[in-house]
Amino acid sequence: MDAVAIYTEQQTSKIWEKKLEAEVRSLYFAELTSRYALRKQIVTGVSFFLPSASAAAVIAKAPWYVPVALSVIVAAATAYAIAIGLDRRVATIAKSHAEWNQLAAEYDKLWNHWSEDASKQTFQELAKRGPETSSLAAIDAPYDREVMRKWGEHVFKCYEVRQPSAAATA
Repeated sequence: MDAVAIYTEQQTSKIWEKKLEAEVRSLYFAELTSRYALRKQIVTGVSFFLPSASAAAVIAKAPWYVPVALSVIVAAATAYAIAIGLDRRVATIAKSHAEWNQLAAEYDKLWNHWSEDASKQTFQELAKRGPETSSLAAIDAPYDREVMRKWGEHVFKCYEVRQPSAAATA
């Protein structure tokens, strides 16, 4: 059996920092998932509703341009969803949220069990997963500085700690 893991003050600070970082990113990706899922619902709703409204307008003898305009809106909404890969984007961002949430939970467990034999190995494994998790959404998730700042402030306030500079939470 290994000797009990002994951490320096710098190492324990790094565990705490990584725990908070994972929690901030989890919340950040949760909000992005919610935003993009809502966009997807709107596009889907528009795509289903307006074609039926077009038919109703034709039946009701609306001016000729009403069904044409509604058809253009449906085509534009569908093109938008396809062009940005809305389905893929929602799935990727949701997966990023789940991965960061899992990392946050594992850092929390490590923080509460830092003296266990395998804790140093666990920390090394978790530290490797952070960049891998970040790369999941590198293309599909736009960076929103204000949303990241909002969740950083929220997490740091919850733990009653001073928030690092903006560069550290980016």
